[in-house]
Amino acid sequence: MTNFLSGKLIYNFFYLAYILNEKFINDQSKRNYMADKFLEYNNKRVRKKFERIKPKNIAILLPHCIQNYDCPFKITSDVENCKKCGKCKIGKILELKEKYSLEVKVATGGTLARLFIKEKKPDIIIAVACKRDLISGIYDTFPMNVYGVYNKIIHSPCINTDLSIEEIEKVLLFLGKKN
Repeated sequence: MTNFLSGKLIYNFFYLAYILNEKFINDQSKRNYMADKFLEYNNKRVRKKFERIKPKNIAILLPHCIQNYDCPFKITSDVENCKKCGKCKIGKILELKEKYSLEVKVATGGTLARLFIKEKKPDIIIAVACKRDLISGIYDTFPMNVYGVYNKIIHSPCINTDLSIEEIEKVLLFLGKKN
């Protein structure tokens, strides 16, 4: 119980500092600082937990903006609807899903993401999202094990964003997933 309380206290501190930074700091690099520190702390906590015990049930949770905006195939209901055309990274995610036996969900928002987590109950979630959504999602789900990866905003937020397949695979290898 003490670990939970001290962990929650640290998360509260980071989250409050992040919110205050977003509200009162005009310099974007300084605004990103607390989000980056929060994510760094969180990911270290999650990695430390899985240094000795390897998770059996790993899920990847993605935002819908990863999918090509003009794609006619709806993947939020079933990621397997992807035709792997190469216009976005969903096809590569499906390769990871098959290679490492993962659960993968593309969510349109926090409610759908929470429903997925509640249904699947993964040991660890590798979550990809923009800074704001990722930080608030990790904060909201504490003490769950959510390893965060920022998505890459190319032209505008919420449309045709990108992600690092290499970074996700590096986390999977650390977690001891074998292909």
